[in-house]
This record gives sequence, structure tokens and C-alpha cells, in this order.
Amino acid sequence: MEDKMKQTNIAVTPTDDDSDCDTITSRTLLKKKTEFVLPAPSNADVENRKNDPEADQTDKANCTTPLNPNNQKNGSPSFTDRLKDKISNAVPNVIQKKPREYKLKAFVGFLFLLVVFLVGFAYIFYYQQLARKTYFERIRFTKEDRIIRVYDDYGLEALRGHMGASFPTSQKSYKCHERDRPPNSTLCLEWMGRGRLSLAQTPNKNQDDKSRCYRVIWQSLSADTYPTDCYEMNNQLWFGAGAVLGQQHDFAGWPLNRAEVPISPFVTGSEVRGHNGWGQVLRRYFMNSKAAAIIVDDSTPLWVSVNANQSQLLCLQSRSSGFPFFDHGEESIVSNTSTKRNGTKNNPIVHSVLNYTICTAADLETLLTSLADAWWDGLRKDEMEVVKKLMEDPVWRFQPRADDNQTVQSLMKYTNSIVGSVWTSPGYLLIDTPWEERTGDLEFDPNRFQGLSEALEIIHRKGFKVAVTVRPFVSTFSKTYKSGLDFQLSNSSADSVGTWIRQPYGEGSPALTSYNGDHSLALADVTSRNISEWVADHLNTLIKNYELDGIFFESVTADYLPHYYVTAKPLTDPSKLSSLWVDAARQVTTVLSVTSATQMPRLPTFVAIPRLPSTWEGLTHLLPLVLTLSVSGYPFLIPPPVGGISNLTKPDKELYIRWLQVSTFLPVMQFATIPSSYDAEVERMASNLTGLRQSTVLPILQRYGGSSVFDGLPIIRPLWMLDPFDKEGLDVADEFCVGDELLVAPVLEPGAREREVYLPKGVWKDGIDGSLRKGGRWIHHYRAKLDQVPFFTRAAEGTRL
Repeated sequence: MEDKMKQTNIAVTPTDDDSDCDTITSRTLLKKKTEFVLPAPSNADVENRKNDPEADQTDKANCTTPLNPNNQKNGSPSFTDRLKDKISNAVPNVIQKKPREYKLKAFVGFLFLLVVFLVGFAYIFYYQQLARKTYFERIRFTKEDRIIRVYDDYGLEALRGHMGASFPTSQKSYKCHERDRPPNSTLCLEWMGRGRLSLAQTPNKNQDDKSRCYRVIWQSLSADTYPTDCYEMNNQLWFGAGAVLGQQHDFAGWPLNRAEVPISPFVTGSEVRGHNGWGQVLRRYFMNSKAAAIIVDDSTPLWVSVNANQSQLLCLQSRSSGFPFFDHGEESIVSNTSTKRNGTKNNPIVHSVLNYTICTAADLETLLTSLADAWWDGLRKDEMEVVKKLMEDPVWRFQPRADDNQTVQSLMKYTNSIVGSVWTSPGYLLIDTPWEERTGDLEFDPNRFQGLSEALEIIHRKGFKVAVTVRPFVSTFSKTYKSGLDFQLSNSSADSVGTWIRQPYGEGSPALTSYNGDHSLALADVTSRNISEWVADHLNTLIKNYELDGIFFESVTADYLPHYYVTAKPLTDPSKLSSLWVDAARQVTTVLSVTSATQMPRLPTFVAIPRLPSTWEGLTHLLPLVLTLSVSGYPFLIPPPVGGISNLTKPDKELYIRWLQVSTFLPVMQFATIPSSYDAEVERMASNLTGLRQSTVLPILQRYGGSSVFDGLPIIRPLWMLDPFDKEGLDVADEFCVGDELLVAPVLEPGAREREVYLPKGVWKDGIDGSLRKGGRWIHHYRAKLDQVPFFTRAAEGTRL
């Protein structure tokens, strides 16, 4: 036992030079911590070490000499470090790793993980690309999430849509059967019991290479599935569609992103009826600032939403149920599909079709040029003279009062105040409603218009051309309604139709509607050729009896149709009833304007901008309406009367002046209130503006009006048509251009005598002071007195400041 204790406590006392080596105070402690016991040196080893200085130096170098704890100095290595060294010395060298070997293995491991990652990424990307197939080099479609991406000429995304939004994306798609594939389609997919989608490339309207167009056709295979595609509106500006209903009247969001319309029938409407969010003049045409356009086919019973619930989505939906659309059977199915109404299990019924075209171009101006309509085909010389006359001379709207039994005297007084004014030719005199005793009589009220024939003869000699406002409604108490019933009886046969639009049930009695307080009104069924000719005959009698020079047609909007109705021929778009009525009237007279349209009527018919109230808000909404309708395919526009509709009271003087300044630069000037009804100051301003129009504005209007007949481009243009790549000019809604030569920035706020003006690139001549100004920048605090309107003419190319 004593020997064992001696062995355990053996220690070698080093010299002072060995103080840097670790000290092991007890071998017993080492065993407890490591289970590893160092062999105890014998007495002979200790003696030899004292006599061998080289061995002593080796111990110093290797720091392996055990130290006596009594001789350890402060600051020497710790026990833990000493223990690590001992263990390291005890481990065979063959299993010790050098630092360089560790780095090499770590680098190899990293390369292995990198290769695994890249292979996995390539695998996932490959199958994503298989799912997101590219069509026509410009369209990518992912059938799993049904997202379509359309790219422009520069390879940038111009349009992104979510297809088939009315049913879940989790439903699997299959390739169409060949019998169901539309002709020339590149892609055809079917979702069982839901819908069928096809894509095909198609030439643009003008058969040129300025734009690329693609046809999209959705067919609903279920009664409760309405084909719906939604396109993202964020990160781009949208234009087109037409008039959007506002709080009190029609207005247009410029751009369309500012509007908010819930899903509703895309048909002409009015604020009074309130059936939808759309106004009196529409176009199935939507385009964005990335030069992509969507044009919906007339055969589609179209519903549209814009930014519904702040979604920033433009949604197109086909739904043939619900007022004013009705399912008319097989005739309403798009003609270029082979599917019929009598479906079977293998060939299901098609309930509705969403049919539209997507077009892209290099820029907005090129896109607009490529898709514009030309109006010259078949246009006669006398019709072009009417267009010229409307642009040169104003339209004077006389508003008779229903309680005025001296209307003829009031009419003569009105015309006398016009003659001798600043206009060299008096222009058109428009006798507005109410001029009939009962709605639809097509005769002047004999009690209020006594001696009218003689008065009109005098008015004609003064140089006026005379027209009247005509509405399509016919009171059941009028002479015309009785005449229609007699015509129906005299032409009754097995295949004949009634004179009036009929109820769908019962014995086909006339379907009645209401308008402007009259609740018993019928509408002639002009979808029938016989009825169209009957309407033309009655209009012809009116024209000849009073030697009228034309009519202004106050069109029926779709929301004024009877809630349940049947026509001789199905109306896939109820708004088209107005154009059929115009076609009937054109057989016997000149239709000078229409108040409702879904496409530009044949010239010389202009489109009247919806009436605006006599308020500053009404004036503010005028320019967005003009710009929206112009780029939507309506270049020939008649603005509302100067000052707005004021319900037989004079508009505010300042409002009237600012409105007159705007109208001076528009294609047609229309008045209800005569400038002389104010004071000499207003007359002087009107005279100056008339001179400006005759000398500067009218030549430009006529030049671009003449070219618009052939190219279909707007006469009144947004700023981006001058420079489609100028982002500053994209959403400017309170300036406009007449052609490419004249820019107008009118003052539109009460009491304002200055405004901000943006000039596109180029050099512009100030119309007020004659100075030259550099474009591509804003002019801040541009001053304009009450009798001044800011306008600028474009300087010749190469002009320098």
C-alpha cells in the first residue's frame, strides 16, 4: 500500500526554465478525469534525466515534463491545455489530421452539395417550363394555375390574366377532343363539366404587321359556370371602355384605374335607371399603357367589372342570363365553334361563350393606329359637307317649355338674338324636347306651336338649318301607337311579328317601359325589316311636313328596355337596338347625332357626349369623357351645351366663360344659353374666342377630321399620342391636343387664375404671349386671366430656343 502511494505521488521537480510547461498535480486526478493513467517514472529514470541535458531540453520543447505544483509559477498554462497536449501525444500520429486535409474535404463536401442543389433546381425549373408553355412566341400559359402572360416586342410582360376565375384552379384540365377544337386553334383545353378554352393567332383589323393579335374563346359547359377572365390593372394604366356612371352623371375615369364598377352588364345605361355602372356611350375595347388591348366580340353577352372591391382587376364575364340579357338559344352561340345546343354526355351543351381578342404593339400610338376604324368607305360628298358644316358653325339648342303656349314667339326671339352675332353663319337650330303633345306623336304640339310652318320658313331664310330631337319611345295614348296596332293587324300572318317589342309570355302583348315620368311607353321592334320601314315612313312624314334638315336622335339605352321582352331577331347586345333605329331613320333623313352608341355610327352622324350638369364638377368631367371616347373609337364628337344643362336657368358666368373656352377647341360648339344673355364682357370674350377658332383651331380640326375619315385616329388626342413613352403625359386628364399641333390646358376651377401645365417633348409656342417654351417639363403656376385660355402650338421641327 505504501509503495502504491509512492507511485501515485511521484513528481519531478523541474528547473526554473521549465515553468512554462503544464503541471500535473496528481495522477489520481488525471485518472478520474480521463480514465487514462500515465506510467510513473522509476528512480533510475529520474537520475538519468538529471545527467542527460539533451533529454531535459526535449522535455522543455515538448512541454511533457510533469511539474511539481509547489514550483509552478503564476501565469503558466492551465490544466485543461496540459491535458489536451498529453492526450494528443498519446494518440498515434497516423490518425491525426492536418488542417489542410480538413479544408480540402470541406471544399469537396461544399461542391457536392452545390451540385445536388443545381440538379434539383434544374429539375424543378424544367417541369415548370413544361407546365408554362409558350405559344406564338408572345404568350405563356400555365394550365395548373391558369395564368396567361402576354409579352410585347421587347420581351417585357404587357398583360397578365387569371383565366377561368369562376371555378377552382385545382380542377384538372384535359386536351379537347378534335371535334370540339375551334378551327386554327393552337391550344384547346377542357375542364370537365366546367369550360373549354382555346387560343389561336389571328390577323389584326387592318391586316398589317404593326400589332400581333390572339383570339381567346371560352365555352361554358355548365349552367352555373360563367366564363370569367380577370386581368391585372396594377403597374399599368388602362384606357377605353367609354362613359362610366358617376354620382350624378356620366364621367370617364382617365385612366380607367380610377373607376370602380362591380360586375354588371356591359350595356349602355343611365344614372336614372341605375341598373349598371356604365354610361350612354361604350366600346368593348380596353387597352393599357404597356400597349396591350382587349377587344370583346359583339356575340358575347358581356359583363365587366373594374377594380371591384379595390381588387385592381379588370374582369370580363359571359353571362346570358339576367336583365337585359336573355338566352336566345343556338343563335347566340359563337359561329366559329362546332358545339350545338343539343348536348350529349360526350358533347355537352355550351351555355355561354366569352369571345375576345388580345393585341399587342410596340407602343400605345402604334396599337391605336393598328386597331382604328376607317369611315371613308361609301361616304358621299354631301355627307362630308354635313360634317364640315357641323364643325364650322355652332349648334343652337332651343329648349321649349311644356307650359309655354307662345313657344313659336319664344323661338323667333331666340333666333333673332343669334342673327348678327359674331358667327358668320348661324349654323343649326335644334328644337329640343318636349315639342310633341304626346311622346311619339312625331307631330308638333298644335297648341304650343301655332304658326310653326311660317316661322320655320323665316328661320330658314335667316340661314339656319333646322333639326329636332327625336326619341324612340311611343306613348300608348299617342296616334303613332294606334297606327302601329293597325299596321300589325293589316300585316298579320303566321310568320309576322308585332309592331312593338313584345312580352315573352302570354299572347305577345307589347312590353311597356317608362321614361322621364311617362310610365306607359312602347318601343318599335326595329329588328324586323318591315317595322324598320314603317318607322322610316312616319319619320319621313315629319321631315317633309316641316322641311327639316335632320334629326338629333336621343337614343334608348339598354337599361330603358322593358324588364322582360322579346324581339323579332335576338339581340345578343341589347345596346344595338339604338343603332338599328338610326339605320331606319337614315333611310329618309340625316341623323346628325346620337346620344347612345357602342360603336361609331356611319358619318355624317356624330356622337353626342352625355349631358353634363351646369356645375364645375360637370366641366371637370368633360375632358376625361372627350379623351376616353376619342381613344375608344369616337373621333367625331358633339360636346354638351356651353355651361352644361341648367334646367332653364342661366349657368354661372365664370363657369360659362371657362366652358366656352374649352368648347372653342372641340370638334363642334353647342349652345343652349346665348352669350348675349349675359353682358358685354361675355360677348367680347365670345367674339375673341370665335376669331381664335376661325383662324387657328378650325383649320387644324378640319385637317385632322379629314384624315380621321381614312385612318380612324382621334381628332382630340391625349398627350401620350404625341410621345407614348413619356410617363408624365400618360395620366394627364385636364389637358388635350387637337391633332399633333395644338395643346390646350384650360382652367377648370372656380376663381383660379393659374394652373400647372405639362408640355410634351419639343418646342412649343405660347398662345397667350407668343414665347417659345421647351417641352418635356412642367410649367408651374402658369397664369391665365379670366379672358385667357392657355394653349400652345407646336413649333416647326428643328426650332431652337
